[in-house]
Amino acid sequence: MNKKLSILTAAVAIVIGLNAGVDQVFAAATTTESKKLSTITTRSSHAEAVYRASLPLLNSVDQLPKAISYLNNNIYAVSSYRATIMTLKLENAHKVVLSSWKSKFSSSDIQRKLTAVYKPGLSMTQLAEETQDGKLRTLLETAGESGYTLESTKGSFFPVIDYGAYRKYKLYVTDDIRDYISIMAVESDLPSAKDNGLIIAWTEVASRALSQESFIKAYPRSNRVTAVKSLYQMYLVHTFYGLNNTPLFHYDNLEMDLEAQKAYSALLSKREDRTPFLDKLEGFMILLKENGYTLDDAIEQYLGKEVPQGIE
Repeated sequence: MNKKLSILTAAVAIVIGLNAGVDQVFAAATTTESKKLSTITTRSSHAEAVYRASLPLLNSVDQLPKAISYLNNNIYAVSSYRATIMTLKLENAHKVVLSSWKSKFSSSDIQRKLTAVYKPGLSMTQLAEETQDGKLRTLLETAGESGYTLESTKGSFFPVIDYGAYRKYKLYVTDDIRDYISIMAVESDLPSAKDNGLIIAWTEVASRALSQESFIKAYPRSNRVTAVKSLYQMYLVHTFYGLNNTPLFHYDNLEMDLEAQKAYSALLSKREDRTPFLDKLEGFMILLKENGYTLDDAIEQYLGKEVPQGIE
């Protein structure tokens, strides 16, 4: 009897011990999950606080330097969705204030002083270092801190949005805005035209059009697809017509520019995918080859149908 009682007592002790072990494991697991949940909640709260703190800066037209500094230092802390909103709000603010900045640079006094210091490719800050004029230096420094860079055409100078500075946000935004920034930064770094003439090669003209076309196809619902479509229309004109000072067909003999002919032929020989842009270009070049690469009624009819000017 005592032996049976001892065995029973031992069995009960084992069960109690096992239950205690299970309770300890369960308690440890619960604590771990609670800590994880707490960490996630804390991060989410912090991200929301970061986002909300950015809104007063981004919604104010006179807070651009502070808004840029805030985004540079804090955009990593929010979700890609929030980062995208913050980035697009910054661009909106840049667009709103741009006309005011152009006005500040338009005075004859400022234009005259800029003539002495302007060098293509220099940032506003670098240009500020080139002048001893306090008023001009302050204007250039403030414009640079506000996110603008300086461009020139026909002997005049004006600020444009420095999309190159937006590249630092590409790691944090959604895929469409990442690609949008890439497209716009290329335009900011080197515009396609100046003084009504192309300043980039024909190959680059077609390459940019293809990038824009790819964006439109990949992101038909993007918040910035309309802007890219507008840019694409401009590049269609560049590709198939050229500009007044760099026409695709020479004014004297109506022959196609030889460099453009080589560039387009090379591009088509390497094509791997069919796209509307390349299809238009291929049909164009086939017809041109048949006509000795000279503009005639057949070419004009083709352009009027496939690439009408002024049609968005």
